[in-house]
Amino acid sequence: MKRYWIVAVLTIVIAFGSFGHLFAQEEEAVELEEVAVTATRVPTPEEEVGSSVTVITEDEIKAKGYTTAKEVLKGTLGLDAVSTGGPGAGTSVFLRGANSYHTLVLIDGMEMGDPSLMQRQYDFANLTVDNIERIEIVRGPQSVLYGADAMGGVINIITKRWDKKPTLSLGAEGGSYSTARQFAGIGASNDWASFSFAFSHIRTDGFSAADADLPGNTEDDGWENFTASSRLEIAPSDWLDMGVSFRFHDGRTDLDGGGGPYQDVEDYHVNKQEVFVRPHIKVTAFDGLWEQILAYGFTDHSRANIDDPWGDSDYDGEKHEISWQHNLYLHKTNTLTLGFEYEKEAMESISPWSRMDESAYTCSLFAQDQIKLFDISFTTVGVRWDKHKEFGDHTTFRVTQAFVFDKIGTKIKGSVGTGFRAPSLYELYAPPFWGMPVGNPNLDPEESLGWDVGAEQSLFDERITLGLTYFRNEFDDLIDYISGRGYVNIEDAETWGFEAFIEVVPFKDLSARIKYTYTDTEDDQGERLLRRPLHKAGFNLCYRFLDERGTANLGPLFVGERDDMDFSVWPARRVELDDYVVVNLSGSFKVHKYVEVFARIENLFDEDYEEAFGYGTPGISAYGGVKLSIF
Repeated sequence: MKRYWIVAVLTIVIAFGSFGHLFAQEEEAVELEEVAVTATRVPTPEEEVGSSVTVITEDEIKAKGYTTAKEVLKGTLGLDAVSTGGPGAGTSVFLRGANSYHTLVLIDGMEMGDPSLMQRQYDFANLTVDNIERIEIVRGPQSVLYGADAMGGVINIITKRWDKKPTLSLGAEGGSYSTARQFAGIGASNDWASFSFAFSHIRTDGFSAADADLPGNTEDDGWENFTASSRLEIAPSDWLDMGVSFRFHDGRTDLDGGGGPYQDVEDYHVNKQEVFVRPHIKVTAFDGLWEQILAYGFTDHSRANIDDPWGDSDYDGEKHEISWQHNLYLHKTNTLTLGFEYEKEAMESISPWSRMDESAYTCSLFAQDQIKLFDISFTTVGVRWDKHKEFGDHTTFRVTQAFVFDKIGTKIKGSVGTGFRAPSLYELYAPPFWGMPVGNPNLDPEESLGWDVGAEQSLFDERITLGLTYFRNEFDDLIDYISGRGYVNIEDAETWGFEAFIEVVPFKDLSARIKYTYTDTEDDQGERLLRRPLHKAGFNLCYRFLDERGTANLGPLFVGERDDMDFSVWPARRVELDDYVVVNLSGSFKVHKYVEVFARIENLFDEDYEEAFGYGTPGISAYGGVKLSIF
């Protein structure tokens, strides 16, 4: 991993050389128009987007006091996050009832799925909120713009592009389960460049990864994580903009066996490292009518299971991605986007039962047209062609429509599109196990058709906003493992439901938001899909006081009953998990211009619950700390 540290150090040295003089001056922050990038790959005002989009800002993350992205996402409309154990344990997200590997996760537009996993999904276990400016979530099929793995939607983690006065901050936090966290960050900008860097270290003794309510599960399972993240942007002229994003995670997580009684395993743990680097260059020509964005992205995921009862194993997954995007601003009513992408994924693994060293590539072309009429109608039409090494050609489409009536505060929106998931390297090439086939190079891609329609209404000068969206997804040719046959295209599934919210802002410093999601799911056997709650509701109350020096945040979350599997018995049996309510409380206060104290209580009423059958969850726990800001 030394080469990754060299990249990080060089980035910091270059940035300090460029910005060192800035710490002697202050510059006013510029308030930017609220835009969304992920839904169209072009900065677009949120009200003009026809897709269902949620943007979680840095201020929201800070107000709730969260330290991991999983905590941030769990209360989001249309989404649930599930961990199999304590801090740092494997974490999956389910967006509108789709499988966890049907949601594409990006950092600054670069795909983060791990090619060495069985289904190439992204594990949120070690993703902290350090240096995150916002998180954009786009629900529904997004394969037209992002290719494979975006059947359920896209989550884009966007790092900070600094536009404030130069700042150096550092802090510490401690709390339950012998948790200790240290963090620091620096940011600076001027008229032609910006830089941000953050790092953090967290260590906790945790609790039993296997459910402590079941017999024989008494051992605490800890987590330690180090994160470094930076973003450098340079614009030496009006027509040239270039930059690089970098992120590194290094984590160790203690594990137990599968969910069930007597699953404690002493010293069993996983070491995991993730590296992400994405340099880009943007060239603007013809007075801003033509933008070209050329980017290269690299990700590396390495993990080692140590003292595993089944035997130690090592995995490494890499992805290289080249993209060339053209934005043509043909008229104030029309924006045309054209793009080319090349991706290569590779994996190596050594385990007691198999060895693999495989790779695959995908070439893609996409086109999208955004049409604006009379500041009322906003239409997006897109199409994409992908060519994969094994399954060949695949074409997807997507259409969105939004009607915005500003005078009456009404927005009507809808979208329809197709998605696909390319088989993972494991599904394609895994060697036979005990003489029986596993991988299948003749697999077809999984496919989906999804649509939604909804409306939003603001009242009383936007003091009240209501929204309701109905959605439906159909999944075909899902890949499943069948004993004696290996991986085959066999399953179909459907998900449907609605998302509703009410936001009330009675005055500037007080806001309340109620969110409710109904998600019905069914596989081709008529069974509900596992770990998807039929009902999920959340409430968030945020109050800022004393000229915004203080913030208090209350966030109850209800998750309804859902099915899961008990793999601690043979044959495995379907079980039902009880519904639960978890209440979190957080607050912060600036005791001085440069000093802020903060605290939070998680699971305020000590709810006993499970996210996944047989795995532990935290009881009531409290954390507090201090942050110092310099300059």
